[in-house]
Amino acid sequence: MWRVRVAGLLAAVLAGGLFLVILLIAIGPAKPVVPTNGVTAGGRVDNPAGAAGLSELKERSQLQHWPGQTAHIPNSSGRALGAPASGPPAADLLQQWQADRGANRDILDHPQLLRGAATIPGDERDVLMQPQGRTWRGAHNGALAYGGALYLFGVMFLLAAFLGLRGRIRTHERPSGEAVRRFSVFERANHWMTAGSFIVIALTGLVVLYGTALIRPWLGASLFAELARASAWAHMVLAVPFVLGVLVMFALWIGQNRFERLDFNWLKQAGGFLRTHRPNPPARKFNAGQKLVFWGVVLGGLALTVTGLGLMFPFFWGGYTGMQIAQSLHAALALLMIGLIIGHIYIGSVGMEGAFQAMWTGLVDRTWAKEHHSLWYETLPAGAERPRRRRPTAVLATGLVVALVLAVATGVLYQRQPIGSAERASPAVHVGASDVAPFSGALLGRLPR
Repeated sequence: MWRVRVAGLLAAVLAGGLFLVILLIAIGPAKPVVPTNGVTAGGRVDNPAGAAGLSELKERSQLQHWPGQTAHIPNSSGRALGAPASGPPAADLLQQWQADRGANRDILDHPQLLRGAATIPGDERDVLMQPQGRTWRGAHNGALAYGGALYLFGVMFLLAAFLGLRGRIRTHERPSGEAVRRFSVFERANHWMTAGSFIVIALTGLVVLYGTALIRPWLGASLFAELARASAWAHMVLAVPFVLGVLVMFALWIGQNRFERLDFNWLKQAGGFLRTHRPNPPARKFNAGQKLVFWGVVLGGLALTVTGLGLMFPFFWGGYTGMQIAQSLHAALALLMIGLIIGHIYIGSVGMEGAFQAMWTGLVDRTWAKEHHSLWYETLPAGAERPRRRRPTAVLATGLVVALVLAVATGVLYQRQPIGSAERASPAVHVGASDVAPFSGALLGRLPR
């Protein structure tokens, strides 16, 4: 028992330390954003207009100049872009950028979208400047990113500290040695399908949200690009088995997760988890804490589905503002749900003795059922139930395999049936080689040799 408490205290120190570090960074002075270019791909960070980057950018830009076009276009400071800087490249570029921003304050602060002319199909492609994007970017990189990290590490700290101070939640009496059925094979397989999908979705979502700042500096731009691409695809396709599992859970357990008066009494007493010698408050098959998790998963999962569909099919039903709202809501809801599931995993594994067996084997000891779910225990038939031959690992594997099959099928359908604003705006977006052949010769003939 003391080993568990020591491990909990050590985990609390680690989580609390990370919480304080993030808090100090969040309340510290804001760092200016230095304009960068990603021409030199593969580096750990973008090249902030260094000599090598400017040289490569200049060579690539030359291919875009028509005959007679000036190669060096002065900016508002009067110095040609690409000319040697007098000081450090990053600092010099930041100074130019700030000067340009001050000279064009009326443009940057324009409250409306600034539109131009674009040859790419789609109404949203001709937006040249969207000032509201700065507000979204500030909230995304500030309150959402730092707030989400503080929330997750705060939840981990509280759970670890509770484990260190309280220890594992045990039954007051010794196990009876008689098992009773709590969950069927179908319920467990669906649970593992949903849980496995959500874990991958959560990890890949964290890669998308925090990967640029935390993973790319040590992994490198090229490898991180592959990781981000794989994460985005896994995030999308595994949403299907996750949502399906949530809907099945809703259909199976809705009747047993309706709140009633005794649930408020359970919450008032914190489920009896803070006491070690008094009996736990009465509960049915699902106590108030489990009901909160159930409704959090159902409502949160459906909300993530709605906002996620908007991100999977960008601009399908909303413009730039709609996309920014959907992305912010999706990330915020996902972070809240990750914290909820962390608590669920804790209480269902190391936090409560005997809880993991309920979903692993489908059976629980009679003493456990009597103490934690007394009202449900009274409805059980007398006698013990013998475990069936089907092993728990087979149920786990079945759920994970079904999730994988559904994810692969979703990916194939998504690639074969693209849905997006470009396809809706112009069916001619898919241009074949024969369509551009008459123009390619004339275009190549005019490029500088």
